[in-house]
Amino acid sequence: MKSQRQIVYERAEAYAKTNLKKISVAMGEYKGNKMCQHNARQSLEEGSATHIVAALSFVPKSGVNIHFMPVIENKITDNTLGYLSKYNTYYLIKEYHPKDLINIHMTKLLDSIKDEYLGLLFSPEERAKHNITKEHI
Repeated sequence: MKSQRQIVYERAEAYAKTNLKKISVAMGEYKGNKMCQHNARQSLEEGSATHIVAALSFVPKSGVNIHFMPVIENKITDNTLGYLSKYNTYYLIKEYHPKDLINIHMTKLLDSIKDEYLGLLFSPEERAKHNITKEHI
């Protein structure tokens, strides 16, 4: 029997390959703190990043995540997963510039993207049947 993360991974991978742009990501600092939304925003606020992106990050043998990364020197840079990012596959969801993030709480933005993508990938009935929550993406 497949886990919820496997089910979400397979559905998201099919969606991403058809509807999203695959992107290259540069290895950045390893923070490993599961706070990508805040790490990316910090780079933006400090001025090292011009903007940030939200992406689907496919992690082999683990699952898929909504992942935020800063764009530093024209490179999308993973300053959360660092060296681990070289094993992942990424698809661009959206770019956010400073003007887009005025008065935006990053964790609420992350949660809203999770809700949006689970809604795109699964009907409410499918989510209930498989017990899929925001923790699975």
